[in-house]
Amino acid sequence: TAEELDARRAKMTYFIAQVLNCPTLVAIQEAENEALLSDLSAALSGPCGFAYQVTHRDSPDARGIDNAMLSDPRRVQIDAVALRQTCSPVPTEVTDPSIECEPGEEPLFGRPPLHIEARIAGATYHLFVNHFKSKRGGETETDLERIRQAVFLNGLAGGLLAVDPDARIIALGDFNDTELSPALLLLTDPEQGGVFSDPLDQLPVEERYTYNFGGVVEQIDAFLLSPALIDDVAWVTVQHANTDFPAGWRLDTSPERLLFRVSDHDVPVV
Repeated sequence: TAEELDARRAKMTYFIAQVLNCPTLVAIQEAENEALLSDLSAALSGPCGFAYQVTHRDSPDARGIDNAMLSDPRRVQIDAVALRQTCSPVPTEVTDPSIECEPGEEPLFGRPPLHIEARIAGATYHLFVNHFKSKRGGETETDLERIRQAVFLNGLAGGLLAVDPDARIIALGDFNDTELSPALLLLTDPEQGGVFSDPLDQLPVEERYTYNFGGVVEQIDAFLLSPALIDDVAWVTVQHANTDFPAGWRLDTSPERLLFRVSDHDVPVV
């Protein structure tokens, strides 16, 4: 309803502006459409002093939820945008007219990585906003899809690093798997060919969670960096304003609850 949209927008506006302090980049998962993101950008223009640039592409996800990025146009210039889809012999039940797969293969991603090539403060960055396959249908049953998605993403980054070992690459978002899962280790374990590091590893273990699944907290959101960026990290945290609070607060815009339960995930900040 219009009232629910207003409440969600108010909570997100307050959180991004007042809690996150209008960051240069905001990666978003489960965006319904670009119009809602533009509305959010307009709402943020007052408290932030600028209107975020919206980068969004429609994905083939059956539920119509996409990856997107908000960026500060004063510091970020977007040079290229693409969804990175591929095919896989693993059945995915994904239909994507943008790609033609060989017989026996199907598109791998319902929500392909959103690849943004951008210049930030004059330096070129490759940004990948991700939302890997969820565990709906069973963790074991969906493992292979996430593993193949991780292999593909790692390969995209590896290709960029083969051309330029100092390439600035950030892969972030909802990976729907923990930092020690087979999928994430394929991205971060050098012995398995992983090319990324996760700066959230700098946090104490008890603070390193972003989701509450059945009463068990776990880190399923990550912020992965290529080698050239690791030494640039000055500060890292997870804003625990969501998972520790009742789901019933998601539409509560009272002053004492406005900043809580903006999402069902907590927010990593680097």
